[in-house]
Amino acid sequence: MRPDARVLFVDGTSGAAGDMVLGALVDLGVPLARIRRALESLPVEGWRLSSRRVTRAGLKARKVTVRLTGSHRGRGWRDIRRILRAGDLEPAVRDRALRIFRRLIEAEAEVHGVAPEKVHLHEAGGTDAIIDVVGACVALGHLAPDRIVVSTLTTGAGTVRCAHGIYPVPAPATARLVRGVPVRGGDLEVERLTPTGAAILTTVADAWGPLPAMRPTAVGYGAGDRDLGDDPNFLTMILGHSALAEVRSGGDAEALVLEFNVDDATPQALAYATDRLFREGALEVYTTPVHMKKGRSGHHITVLSEPDRLETMAAVVLEETSTLGLRYRRVGRIELERSRVKVKTRHGTVRVKVGHLDGRPVQAWPEYEDCAAVARRRNVPLKEIQQAALETWRRGRGRSGRSS
Repeated sequence: MRPDARVLFVDGTSGAAGDMVLGALVDLGVPLARIRRALESLPVEGWRLSSRRVTRAGLKARKVTVRLTGSHRGRGWRDIRRILRAGDLEPAVRDRALRIFRRLIEAEAEVHGVAPEKVHLHEAGGTDAIIDVVGACVALGHLAPDRIVVSTLTTGAGTVRCAHGIYPVPAPATARLVRGVPVRGGDLEVERLTPTGAAILTTVADAWGPLPAMRPTAVGYGAGDRDLGDDPNFLTMILGHSALAEVRSGGDAEALVLEFNVDDATPQALAYATDRLFREGALEVYTTPVHMKKGRSGHHITVLSEPDRLETMAAVVLEETSTLGLRYRRVGRIELERSRVKVKTRHGTVRVKVGHLDGRPVQAWPEYEDCAAVARRRNVPLKEIQQAALETWRRGRGRSGRSS
């Protein structure tokens, strides 16, 4: 993520529905006309999109409404996919909308115990849901945030009436859509998180948590249908620029930490396991001497990897070491944005790795392999090559070389 990356924070502590997502995005400044033009290219008739200001809990919010005329029905995956592919949508917008509906379809399929192709979405497959989902994707494409962070979602409580009957809140599909993300029930007996709202946010979110470090530039409020008095019924979105460059691996600000102890591993076994972990994508592996039970000396091994590598990393640990188990957790991660600059020293050209904070270089160190190669070639001590490269970079801040 760039130092000036655009961050979108979504506060779902009051719940979320498709129209609330769309309303908040319009309130952030996305032109309704742009959304309407994209929607009019879809082969769907009998709808009208409008926007107005309403008051929710004493606060002005944007209410985007889809008004339907004529007869409308729910749809299955085949019909929804045909509609979205027939429209004049940007590829990224169409693909994101398809992913959202696919998640909805798969959640409903699991609920009813049928194949996804057999699922017929009633409320979530209606014309208004298509307008909400596609409209939200068009608006997100317009804003083009580099990172979307979503707060804990409030589901509500009580019961809700659906096409198949009366269900507890969260509705069955919603409950499946929010697996693995932070949620809370809330105090009011009302549905605050709909399947459409859950599908949109769980699909577009890059991370979950509180408001990240950022410099806000705009705030939007998307109102829900109901006026709940003193309880806010709106979705809040804050758009801004990242205050820190949280980078690498697509800007993912989370990492996976695996830990385990061994007291009977040979140095060769640990070295081989470490090498294999790196080959499988580990970001870091390090060993700490520890004093274990029964007076034995042992090793505490820590593995750092991308969050989606749990199964791979765990399999290597359990196959290649003598441990019978391991611990893991997800942690936050903040990294400097990195670049490499080539500098010419009197001994030869080497690359310098530079770390940037808000666009300012705050760390720099010559690449070891480059320095080692030059040192061997010139028969010069390694530290002399490193010092020369760093001094050259400091004099010109990389202007004497070119980025690589």
